[in-house]
Amino acid sequence: MPQNRIHSIAKLSHNSLARTNIALGTLAAIIAIAPSANADFVIKRWTSDTNYELSMTHLPDFDQLRTGLGACGTDPAGANFCMPTSIANLFAYIAQHGDSSVAPGDHDWMSSGYFATATSFINRLATEMSTDNCDGTNVSNGFRGASAVLRAESGSDFVIEDELWSGSNVVSLREMTRESVDHKAIQQLGYGKYSTVGTTSGGMTVIKRTGGHAMTFTGALRSGTTRKITYSDSSDNSTLGTQSTFTTSTKDCPWVTDLIVSDTVFLSFLFPIQSMNWLQRNTDDDFLRLLDQRMSIRPASAHSWSSYTGLLAGVKVATVAGTFVPSELQHLDANAQGVSVDIGAKPCLALSPSAIPYLLVPGLTGGLFVEQRDSLGVRMVPLNLANAGLPSTPILTIAFHGDRNLLALCGRSVYAISGLDGGKPGLDDMQPQVAWHQDLPFDAIAIVPLMADASDSGIKSLVISNDLHTIMTIGGDPAISPVIRTISQQLQFDTDRIDQTTIVADRMGTLWFAQAGDAHLIAVTQNGNYFTLPLPVTNITGLAIDDLDDLLVADNGVVRCFTLTPNGVVETGLQRSKFAGQQVGNGFMVARSGSNYEPRFQSGPGWGTSPEPTSGGIICTGDVDASGAVDASDMAMILGAWNSVQNPNEDLDHDGVVGASDLTFVLANWGACR
Repeated sequence: MPQNRIHSIAKLSHNSLARTNIALGTLAAIIAIAPSANADFVIKRWTSDTNYELSMTHLPDFDQLRTGLGACGTDPAGANFCMPTSIANLFAYIAQHGDSSVAPGDHDWMSSGYFATATSFINRLATEMSTDNCDGTNVSNGFRGASAVLRAESGSDFVIEDELWSGSNVVSLREMTRESVDHKAIQQLGYGKYSTVGTTSGGMTVIKRTGGHAMTFTGALRSGTTRKITYSDSSDNSTLGTQSTFTTSTKDCPWVTDLIVSDTVFLSFLFPIQSMNWLQRNTDDDFLRLLDQRMSIRPASAHSWSSYTGLLAGVKVATVAGTFVPSELQHLDANAQGVSVDIGAKPCLALSPSAIPYLLVPGLTGGLFVEQRDSLGVRMVPLNLANAGLPSTPILTIAFHGDRNLLALCGRSVYAISGLDGGKPGLDDMQPQVAWHQDLPFDAIAIVPLMADASDSGIKSLVISNDLHTIMTIGGDPAISPVIRTISQQLQFDTDRIDQTTIVADRMGTLWFAQAGDAHLIAVTQNGNYFTLPLPVTNITGLAIDDLDDLLVADNGVVRCFTLTPNGVVETGLQRSKFAGQQVGNGFMVARSGSNYEPRFQSGPGWGTSPEPTSGGIICTGDVDASGAVDASDMAMILGAWNSVQNPNEDLDHDGVVGASDLTFVLANWGACR
């Protein structure tokens, strides 16, 4: 890897961080944006992994610091509400771009008449996220709250994806941009505030997360070695009672290597060496802002594969995706030319958390393929995993685990491969490698991921034996032992159609089995109970489950939507799923919401959100002029407003008058904000 493409923190002193930032030519332009219902992706270009650009306009930029939100001590109201506020921006975008019924609605958010409406919706999100006035929002609660509100407001029209740093995953500017370019995803981005713990004998920098901040992603630029990120920050306002002008900022965001996330240098050998994007917001801080969290909302999508004939025969993956307009669908085919499916072979389709299709095709002309979109078009390209650490035995089936690793079944072992959640890796991305593996006591036929809902019970997938009667729960956490359970032999499957069986899991962990040609489904609950569900269909050719737990059944290749109610199963069609009535091929599946939250990685005290000390607002108590320091200028502003309220920032204790207690806050917090 060319060394001029990366930055190694271990080789930089505190002073040289500032010099590096100057050398990169930091751009800190503040652009005023007028709210509009015509917001769009103004620039959406992906030439290559080292040459891309994204620019979004008219994304709302609600103020986080606002009257009506909770306060902690003397901090301004909303100081710890960055997560619900940045997510509120995404909901408002949806409402302004085709579905005004989605809260908080389609309004002129700069108007004082809708200030209370925005505040109410931010409070609703904060309640669902269990946001604390002082401790902010824990990342697991953030996803659970946002996904619950999204389901309530838009049903299954949109999918929400929560990505977090972990021992086998990093959040990169590249994959954020890729998802917005390819799928028009709108995203909240988060960075951790990492303090340096020390340096290992091998020169690796050991860092520890001490808090974080959430903002709204609005653009990116990659040109060779230069990387820039554009965002709007909800905490950059200076008044609490009115909405400030929508603004964005652009900063350098280089790729930093030789990092180990660990509480101590002594134990750092237990953790992997990783790379992360460094948001160079302020170079005089004593901590690093590293991208390590994002939540994206994108229109729902359905996927399937089929063979095609003609002069350039092959296989293709067909995608049907929604847009921000409720009734609109877009169709896209990604071809793999010259690839044929051998008689008796069973290709397998898997979706990454970012809805990137992977297709495993057994046979001489087959292999593992991944969708790629660039200047050459949209196509399925081969993926070489020769250096990933896999055994030489063929891959039998694939699925994406909730931790964002691709699970590959090889013989009697399942291998989790990291670095593939963002599609085919580029030259300086994290390269695919086996993150963990699990040996099996039986021959398996399928891997079924369970819904990754950011719960404290961890992330799990189910491995199904080739007779469909034994299930092994695996998770990748060495502290949690795999669990094996059996399905009663009284439940009979057609053994001649074992390889034509589709297995999916709903949000409660119930397994649903569909054998090709049947007109019924078989459900097996987590406690071992089972039942047969007859359906008014002719010939089941596929089965998927969406975020509402609706059963999407391909009947002779046409999708039909069924909803389970207390009174039985009801066909709800387009009322519940925009994919009802669509023609699909083999391996039919829909993208689903999920999070890679795992308590062993993200449950520590540093994984909440915290006030941004130098964001341009008044989060640093006493910093009246938002300069990043409490100094003589702030004292002068307090004295100049004595016995009055010329600016709400000067009334630090919110008692309605500027006086001695406000001056006390300035003196008590004198110096640079930290």
